Amino acid sequence: MNLNPEYTIESLLARSRKLAGETSLSELTPGSTLHSALVYHQSAPGSEARARLCINAGIALGLPVDATVYLSAAVETLHNASLIQDDLQDNDATRRGRAAVWKKFGQDIAINATDLLLSNAFALAASAGPKHAHKLVKTMNRAVAKTLQGQTNDLNVGQQPSLDHAIAIAREKSGTLFSLSLELPLVMADHQESLSLARETGTLFGIGYQIFDDLQDRDSDRLSGNTANMALMMEGTVITKYRANTAEEFACYFLNEAASGAASLPRGCGGLLIDKCSALLHKLERDAA
Repeated sequence: MNLNPEYTIESLLARSRKLAGETSLSELTPGSTLHSALVYHQSAPGSEARARLCINAGIALGLPVDATVYLSAAVETLHNASLIQDDLQDNDATRRGRAAVWKKFGQDIAINATDLLLSNAFALAASAGPKHAHKLVKTMNRAVAKTLQGQTNDLNVGQQPSLDHAIAIAREKSGTLFSLSLELPLVMADHQESLSLARETGTLFGIGYQIFDDLQDRDSDRLSGNTANMALMMEGTVITKYRANTAEEFACYFLNEAASGAASLPRGCGGLLIDKCSALLHKLERDAA
């Protein structure tokens, strides 16, 4: 798909961000506490990595621009819902360098904000295309179930999680929404045969990304006593199953596997994921040098 020059990934991302914000607020009274909480959270966007992956996949698969924007907004809205809930349940007081929603507006408002964003995410996905609405909503529902299962397992992990348990949590809690970023465009492009590969590719990336993130936090987590850090779990351990002697090699294994899977997706729709894997692998190599 050759985009009009005005339709770059950045311009579509801006449209997606605007759409997600406007639709989530459309039925709320301006100035109300819930309205203010959502405006507050959405005013500090993160990397929007999942939205970018979705837009890139939609472009590669030749989807209509408006549909691509709606799918991207759905994925990012779902991600934001998970962040608000995650902060509340993990008792994390900050998000993106400032107070988390629950800390600033209270626990009840955080629950309400999560519920509204979940509802809005489904509405956005269904609005991407009436012909595919049922399949899109079904795909979204699976992603929500898997993510919540990962969050539940994380909450119940105890003080000394095993490495296998940590991988399973990362697969569902971190990987599922990366998978969804590829799945929704594939569903709308009628590439049902590629969904299993997209799911596995996204979850492999989610695991690799989580290990990479744990490597960045290794020193601070060591000081704080965070036993859930996979990089710390691996110290002094050889993981023959994944051909890894160090946490860095552990991350590389999953990132390389994710890149390989992304390369096999139709019409190059996994291209941006390959680029992300390459960037993380390069940083790991640079840090190890």
